[in-house]
Amino acid sequence: MEKSMIIKRGIHVGVFALVALSCGWIGRWLDTYVGRDATGSLGQLLWIAAPILTMLLLRGLAGDGWEDAGLRLRLRGNGRYYAGSVLFFPVLTLLVVGLGICVGWLNWTGISLRTYAEACAFALIPSFFKNIAEEFAWRGYLAPSLHRIGVPRLWSHVTVGLVWGGWHIPYLFLFTTTSEGMLTFLPRMLLGVVAMAIVYGEIRLRIGSVWPAVIMHTVGNALVNPLIAGEYLAIETKLQAVVMPSPDGWITMGLTGAVGVWLMLVRKKKKTA
Repeated sequence: MEKSMIIKRGIHVGVFALVALSCGWIGRWLDTYVGRDATGSLGQLLWIAAPILTMLLLRGLAGDGWEDAGLRLRLRGNGRYYAGSVLFFPVLTLLVVGLGICVGWLNWTGISLRTYAEACAFALIPSFFKNIAEEFAWRGYLAPSLHRIGVPRLWSHVTVGLVWGGWHIPYLFLFTTTSEGMLTFLPRMLLGVVAMAIVYGEIRLRIGSVWPAVIMHTVGNALVNPLIAGEYLAIETKLQAVVMPSPDGWITMGLTGAVGVWLMLVRKKKKTA
């Protein structure tokens, strides 16, 4: 890529990041005037829609194009990545919850597994459509754009994770249940999101498609969000940071980070083979 194009795309990346990091706060400001109810708010709509709309404008009108947008499924030869995307969060959640129960750090509250399964199934469709918008912003624009302007692969994952995590902060209260102070919770949350960004980003850049990330994100939201919000687990307050099956839990974070590092090592090994 020519130097002028690198500069242009770098500026576009900065614009995208600025929109992503500010739209939630603008949304919160809107909510103070317009209000919100159980179905959401105008501010939340802006928060969800602004990154994907910015991506559409930058690709469609500002000249970034669609070559690296990851729109195609690319199923041929990539079945293992799609299978991994479906199974990643079920296996991860089972490991974390199973370990927590075995060592006595958490307990199932007694609500039936059927009720939990119904909650997961009910969450799948809205989560899928929400994550199309989310993933085609982060993995459909930011990740390949950083890669294309020459940012080293690991640092592109870290940057995506920090912007992605920062985007969550204004509406963090919608999907986080914690009695912990934000001074310690936020850095851990950002670290957990960076770990996820490495896994999502490695698969996305390797096969050139956003759809495995959409699937992985959808399955993760549908499994983990009801598990936490529905109070199916009883966890001691002092152990929540360790065993919570959400991305901010230390065990979840460690396992996710290990998978991300493994994916990077396998890629480097194949590259040098």
